[in-house]
Amino acid sequence: MVLERLKRFANGIRAGRPESAIQWRTPAILDRGLLGEACLAVDRLGHGMVLWENHGGLWSMPVGPHSAAALVHLPLGDGTTPRILLNPDGRGIALWLEEVAGERQIVGKVIGSGENLAHVVFRTLGQVKHLQAAVDRRGNALMVWLHEKDGLFEVMAQSFDARGMVEWEQTPTSLGLHSTQAMEPRLAVNYREHAMVLWEVRDSFFEGLVASHFWPSDRIWSDRPVPVVSHATHQHQVVMDDQGNALALWIRPSEGQRSRLEASFYDGLSGEWETPVPLGSARTFSSPRLVMSGEGEALAAWCQGEDRGTARLFAKAFVKGKWEVERHSLDPGQGPITDLALALGTDGQAGILSVHHGPDGDGVTIHLRRSEWTAPAVLGAHSDLTRSAPQLRICAEGAFALWIQGEGEAKALVLAKTS
Repeated sequence: MVLERLKRFANGIRAGRPESAIQWRTPAILDRGLLGEACLAVDRLGHGMVLWENHGGLWSMPVGPHSAAALVHLPLGDGTTPRILLNPDGRGIALWLEEVAGERQIVGKVIGSGENLAHVVFRTLGQVKHLQAAVDRRGNALMVWLHEKDGLFEVMAQSFDARGMVEWEQTPTSLGLHSTQAMEPRLAVNYREHAMVLWEVRDSFFEGLVASHFWPSDRIWSDRPVPVVSHATHQHQVVMDDQGNALALWIRPSEGQRSRLEASFYDGLSGEWETPVPLGSARTFSSPRLVMSGEGEALAAWCQGEDRGTARLFAKAFVKGKWEVERHSLDPGQGPITDLALALGTDGQAGILSVHHGPDGDGVTIHLRRSEWTAPAVLGAHSDLTRSAPQLRICAEGAFALWIQGEGEAKALVLAKTS
């Protein structure tokens, strides 16, 4: 009872703070040129790195609450499709793709261990798509991608073991059977390195989502994928808490009728997926996003619209094993939203970074949640510069927002952070 009263008292103090006190620094341009993909990762204290491609070369820059004002660019060599992942203690990996004599290579570099070498993890004459990864509390890592070769597609996974002899798994594991249909795998990992991958299957035997599970004690994947839901899905997401429970979110299309946004909870103890829950019904859905804390709190955000109306932005929380009844409408009213990023920090802090297109061009808006959702703050004013690829990270020391603006060789990589 005493602890509960103290918690309420602390929440009352937090609720009484003016949310307008959150201050954002003037966005800084990190680089210009023929930019490719960019990524951002920070630890629990807000120290981390931005990694991006500029005209086939990779560049990095450290970020943090006490980082120097000077923009220090560190070259990493040739490469594309950069990925960087950090755990709360600052250990993680960086990944990217290289092409050498017609061969595609996945290259990995360990961060936070003192090792500076980059290693070729996987090589193929085919194509590597949807590359993604995650790290656990020890710095162990899993990466997943879609491999395409000779008209066949397969979901592949490979692990990195930070214990003892630090090394990558010698060969990747193929999850499921080859398919003639392209698919998009999604990876979820918790701090114990329990993991699952979800992807769509569309063949004469089954249509829907399937999952493959990873057991860290034996470092093996399930021998066959298991069904999650047996109907068509689009733009699925999956996340996991520290107990091995998971949430999946997807759009369920309907020909000529209203689509549905659905979610399902996976109970880590029973090993069963619960009956899907509808979160909304609309003519169109776009940009569904899902995040989850280690304690099991989750947050979903999405845009939905009708035939003649602007798509509106919504958010809905998942607390104590259930979706809250109320959903929050966060439409900034500044034009259709073209892309968004969602982040969840400690103590219930959350944020949504959205790009919206108005009559005066594209703008970038941020919503933050502490005790409640704030009014939107403009990070990038409307202009004729296109904005894309928003990313958001929240930690105990503040928030970081990243996006790309402009087109062609005039592109710019922009970073904004709280004071």
